[in-house]
Amino acid sequence: MDKAYINNVQYHLPEKIESNSEILQSAKYDNTKIDKMIEKIGIVSRRIASDAEYSNDLGIIAGKKILKNYDSKQIQYLIFCTNTPEYSLPTNACIIQDKLGLEKNIGAIDIILACSGYVYSLSLAKSLILSDQAKQILLITSDTYSKFISKKDAGTRILFGDGATSTLITNQKKTHGFEIKNFVYGTDGSGFQNAVIHNFGSRHWKNKVSSGDNLNLNGPGIYEFALKRVPEAVNVFLKKNSITLDEIDYFVFHQANKYIIDNLQSKLKISKNKLLMNMNEIGNTSSSSIPIVLSKHLPKIKENKKILLIGFGGGLSWGISLINS
Repeated sequence: MDKAYINNVQYHLPEKIESNSEILQSAKYDNTKIDKMIEKIGIVSRRIASDAEYSNDLGIIAGKKILKNYDSKQIQYLIFCTNTPEYSLPTNACIIQDKLGLEKNIGAIDIILACSGYVYSLSLAKSLILSDQAKQILLITSDTYSKFISKKDAGTRILFGDGATSTLITNQKKTHGFEIKNFVYGTDGSGFQNAVIHNFGSRHWKNKVSSGDNLNLNGPGIYEFALKRVPEAVNVFLKKNSITLDEIDYFVFHQANKYIIDNLQSKLKISKNKLLMNMNEIGNTSSSSIPIVLSKHLPKIKENKKILLIGFGGGLSWGISLINS
C-alpha cells in the first residue's frame, strides 16, 4: 500500500510589516502595558497584505516556490485551504490551477477551515494517495485576516498576520521527506461565536466598523476552548496510537499566540525544547501557521523523529496529526 509523504514546504509573506508597538500606541495604550502585552502574546510584528493583495495572490506565489523545483505536470490534485476566500464562486482552487499552469485533468478543491485547516488538508491529501486517486498533491494555505479586522480593534489586530504556504505531498519519500501518519479530529459548532465574521466576502471588502462585517474574536473563549480540548485530544491520540508523550520528539501547535502555547505546554507537561515555533515577526496566520513552522524546521530534523501537529481554532475545530522523519 502507498504511503503519503510531506516532501517540501514553502511559504510566502506580504512585504508590508506592521509593528504591534505602533498599533498599540495609536490606540493610546501606555508603554508599560504595551511591553507586557507584546511579551504575553509573543508577537512583535506581522506581515499585512496590500490593498491589491488577496488570499489567492499570496497562495499563487507560495505555490510557485514549490513548482520552481518540481514539474507542474506531475501535480494531480490541488487543495486550497483558506478561511478568507477571495471568491465564494468559483472555487478559488480552480483559479489557482490556471495561474500556476497546472494540468487541466486534475482535481482542485477549496477547504474552508481556519486554524486546524492544515491538519484536515493533510488528511484529505493522504486519503487521496492511499485510495489511489492521486500520487502528487499540491496543498496551498492562504489567509488575509487583516481585511476582516477593524482598524479600531487593536487587541485583535496585534494577533493576526497574513501569509500563505505550499506543501508537496507525494506517495514517495524524497530528501527530508516526512511520512504522514494518523489523525484525530474534533468539532464543536456550539462555540462558533468565539471567532466569527457574520458578513462575508473579501474581494469587494471594505474595512468597516460594523461588528457584523469584521472578525469578532472572543479571546477568553478561544483560550478556554484550547486549554480544554487540545490536551484531551492529545491524550486521545496517544492512547489510540499506543504511544507516550515522551516518544514525541517535537510539537508544532497552531501559532495562536505565546500565552496559549505556554499554557498548553505547561498543562501537557511538555519540555520547552520540544516546541517548534515561529510567530515573533509573523503572528497568527491561521491555516498557514503550522506549515510556516515546518518550512523553517523540517530541513534540520534528523531521521526517525516524531513530530505532532496540533491545529485548533475557529469552528470550533481541532485536529492532530503525527508525521515521522
